[in-house]
Amino acid sequence: MSKSTVRYILQRLAISLVTLFVILVVLFCMVRFLPGSPINNEHLSEAQRAAIEASYGLNLPLPQQFVKYVGGMLTGDFGVSMNLYKDMQVSSLVGTAAPISFFLGLCACILGTIVGIFLGVVAALNKNTIWDTLTTVLSVIGVSIPSFVFAMLILIIFGSNLHILPTMYSSAQPIYSAIMPIIALSMSVIANVARFTRTEMISVLNSDYIMLAKAKGLSRKDIIFKHALRNTLIPIITILGPILVNLMTGTMVVEKVCSVPGLGKLLINSIQASDYNVILACAFLYAAMYILMMLVIDVSYGIIDPRIRLGKDE
Repeated sequence: MSKSTVRYILQRLAISLVTLFVILVVLFCMVRFLPGSPINNEHLSEAQRAAIEASYGLNLPLPQQFVKYVGGMLTGDFGVSMNLYKDMQVSSLVGTAAPISFFLGLCACILGTIVGIFLGVVAALNKNTIWDTLTTVLSVIGVSIPSFVFAMLILIIFGSNLHILPTMYSSAQPIYSAIMPIIALSMSVIANVARFTRTEMISVLNSDYIMLAKAKGLSRKDIIFKHALRNTLIPIITILGPILVNLMTGTMVVEKVCSVPGLGKLLINSIQASDYNVILACAFLYAAMYILMMLVIDVSYGIIDPRIRLGKDE
C-alpha cells in the first residue's frame, strides 16, 4: 500500500472521528434540552426529585455531565435507563435491540437487491414495452410511498384480513414474524435498484464491446449474463452501502407499526419517556453506523480509483 493511500485513509478516518465527536456534542445538548424530564413522577416531592436527579448526575453543570458521559462511553458504559427501563444498563438494552434491527435491514437489502436487479434487467431487455412500463410504475410507487405505509397495508391485508402473517412480532417465531417488516422495508430498495439497474443495463447494452460480442456471434444468454449484467453490477454495488444504512435508520417507524423490539422502537419509546441515556445511545449508534459505512465506501473509492484520492488531496 502506497504512502498516498495510507495518508488518504488516515485523513478520512480523522474526518470521521471529528464528525462523530461533533455529532455526539450536538446530540447531548439536544437531548438535555428536550421538553420534559425522565424524573416525571408527579407524586415525588421537590426534595425527592432533587435527590434522584443528583443520583443520575443531572444536577451537575452541562459540560461536566458531558465529560462524565464521554468518559463512561469510552469504557463501554452508556449509563442506565432513567425512566423507560428503570436502572437497567443502556448497553444491555441496545445490545438486545440492535441485532434485530440489523437483521431486518440486512434481509430487506438482500431481498430488495435481488428482486430489483431482476426487474431492472427485465425492463432493460424489454425497453418501451409493457414490462418496462410496469417496472417504472413500481419504481415510482416504491420511492414515493414510505415503508411504514407498506407495513400498514401488509398488516391490514395479510395480517388482519387474511391471517397469513402475524400482526405482532413474537420472539418465539422471529423469522416468521420478520417477514412483514422485511417486505415493507425492501420496497424502497426494489424501486431504487430496479431503476438504477435498468438505466445501467440499457447503457451497457448499447456500448461498443457488447456490439463486438454480438458481431462475434455470442449467444444472447452469454451476452446478458457474462458481459452486460456483470458490468452493470459494478456501479450497483456502490449504492448498496447508503441503501443499507438508510434501511437501518429507516426501520424506526416500521418497527413501531409491526411491534418489533428493535433499535427503532427503543428509540421512539425512549423519546416519549424522555429517557436521556437511551435516546443518546440509540441516536449515536445510528450516526456511528452511517459514518462508518460512508468511511468504508469513501476509502474503497480511493483505493479502487486513484483519481478520487488525488482529486481530494488537491
